Amino acid sequence: MLMQTKLKLLTVNPAFLQEIKDSNQELWDTLHAVRQLCDSDQSRADVARGLVRLLNELRDHLSLQFALEESYGYLEGRFRWIAGSVIPQLARSQHCRLFLQLADLCELAEELQYRGFSLNEVAGLVEQVELFDQSLQQHERLENDLIEISFYDVR
Repeated sequence: MLMQTKLKLLTVNPAFLQEIKDSNQELWDTLHAVRQLCDSDQSRADVARGLVRLLNELRDHLSLQFALEESYGYLEGRFRWIAGSVIPQLARSQHCRLFLQLADLCELAEELQYRGFSLNEVAGLVEQVELFDQSLQQHERLENDLIEISFYDVR
């Protein structure tokens, strides 16, 4: 017996996804401040204290960003062009991993603040923040590629 199943595929809504990215300036400003703080010549204690505040702000902004992107920037349904690929699913699935990674960094920064700042631990925190930043940048490049591809789809 032959059975037909409906397959829900995922694609992007490029106009909404781009608008969401463009309209959350607080997210990008906070991310820029985190980068500047990690590269600053401030004392490690000052860097750690600043990271506690900035990482918590970044987590809040990123939570909103991902929620909006998942609600309005990605669409489920039957689509022809890119839905057959796993790229939109991959991009959206990265949101959870990135958010949890950032939440862990927030906890680590707060723990360091309460225990006291040792030079090695703060350096490790900064290194982990920089690794997170690289992952987030890769994710953003992937989503920007999806936006670009979808704008040029003429099928």
